[in-house]
Amino acid sequence: MIQCRDLVAHYGTFTLKDISLEVSQGEVFVLLGPSGAGKTLFIETVLGIKPPDRGRILLDGRDISREQPERRGFSYLPQDLALFPHLSVYDNIAFGLRIRRTPAQDIRERVGRIASILGIERLLDRPDIRSLSGGEKQRVALARALVVEPRVLFLDEPFSALDPATKRQLHAEFRRVWRRLGLTVVLVTHDQEEAATLADRLAIIIGGHIVQCGPPAEVFDHPANLQAARFLVMENLVRGEVAATPDGPALRCGSVELAVGEAFEGLGGHAWAGLRARYARLRPPDTPLARGLYRGVLERLSPSASAPRAFVRIGGDDGLVVECGPIPDPEAVAAKAGEPVVVELPPERFVRLEEEST
Repeated sequence: MIQCRDLVAHYGTFTLKDISLEVSQGEVFVLLGPSGAGKTLFIETVLGIKPPDRGRILLDGRDISREQPERRGFSYLPQDLALFPHLSVYDNIAFGLRIRRTPAQDIRERVGRIASILGIERLLDRPDIRSLSGGEKQRVALARALVVEPRVLFLDEPFSALDPATKRQLHAEFRRVWRRLGLTVVLVTHDQEEAATLADRLAIIIGGHIVQCGPPAEVFDHPANLQAARFLVMENLVRGEVAATPDGPALRCGSVELAVGEAFEGLGGHAWAGLRARYARLRPPDTPLARGLYRGVLERLSPSASAPRAFVRIGGDDGLVVECGPIPDPEAVAAKAGEPVVVELPPERFVRLEEEST
């Protein structure tokens, strides 16, 4: 539905560099990146707020690169929501329809329908938008964006100011609404959990470049390179010398020789590897060793809101500290800090990471 081809845009000294991507009809597409990566510049360029310096933006095959923003059929929900404090909830939602000179009866019907879908009918008569909670303001802002029946809904960090409980609730509600209406959504965020929760596909942008694009599970488990892995907080990143052994390839990291998968076959010299903590498992200390199993010492259990993680040192003082977990039941970990354990690091779960810059 939306295609960006070799898109280049500047803002001051910052440049979006040859952005090429596609967003399909009915898809929730998330652009994920750190602060200053170019997310907002990208969304403003596609919306038509800032014209591109080079490249094309296509909507259903039609070039809209130079078309006026109001003619593109898009809705935009900015980070600050941009609600009008002097207008009632009803008038805030109806604002875009009135600008389009929609008949009053149609406005009443469409505002009522979208308010019902979002569960905010009781708020329509509120005269003061400032009296609403953060979650209520979010719903009103979304209603205003949806009531004009956009071709595509763009959202820029829409949940960043909300507390975790409200954010999680709105994620579920908004996902349901988008599916019910069959909307195409482009959302930009720096929140990785939000991206994983909402996206059908996501793209990572760093320094004005698209580093990787794909389904969330693929992107998080198989980062395109070391830079992406560090941004995605891949917990276990190691660099070592690739070696061939009778049992398969290995990565020599100080006193530790890690068994790794076929992605490292035939390599020479040094390489980076990454392993998600959830694939690293603790085993009892009397577990017989085999490929991918290592003796170590439990350094600590780190508490968290959901489940603790274990940190295990393998290979002695000059070895590696491996993060494992989350562990669903900390009582199931028999060892205490300083006691021996065996840790399983499945060779096929190691990802080879190119040390390339964007």
